[in-house]
Amino acid sequence: MDVIRSNEEILDLIQCEKKILKKPPSPKKSNRDIKIKFGLVSSDGSLEYEVFFAQSARFPDDFSLGLMLDKFLLFRCNGFHGTTVSGFYQYSHHAQVHSHTLTLNDIMSGRSDKPSQIKDLTGKYYDFLSAQMYFLQTCGVINYHDYFDFSKLKQLSFSDI
Repeated sequence: MDVIRSNEEILDLIQCEKKILKKPPSPKKSNRDIKIKFGLVSSDGSLEYEVFFAQSARFPDDFSLGLMLDKFLLFRCNGFHGTTVSGFYQYSHHAQVHSHTLTLNDIMSGRSDKPSQIKDLTGKYYDFLSAQMYFLQTCGVINYHDYFDFSKLKQLSFSDI
């Protein structure tokens, strides 16, 4: 991918159908994080993507999931992160689960690996497992059920309270 010309093209790259070609490796612990990386290919075979899932070993609600195409971080889902020593959040969106989507302005500003468009996704996912499912669905991964088990996710009912 040499040139991205519009925000619509970025959304198409995120949402187009993709497949996982081989079983993702087991998570590996590095420093203070638990990480996994694996590849995707567009359904037509023309584009290869890289996915990363990272979760803090100390703070499980601090996680990041990303979709990369070459040097472009197209889409990232985050958990709660960004507290300071005094306990306050540096940016208000860090106090809730949220995503970042790359924009053409990011690319033109030399921020192709730091997407800036923020969405409050409260209710779309709430923890690392539900974020994985949301991420894979949003990114158009059509065969994720072959590699990921989301049977632990369940709808809460009044009998659970």
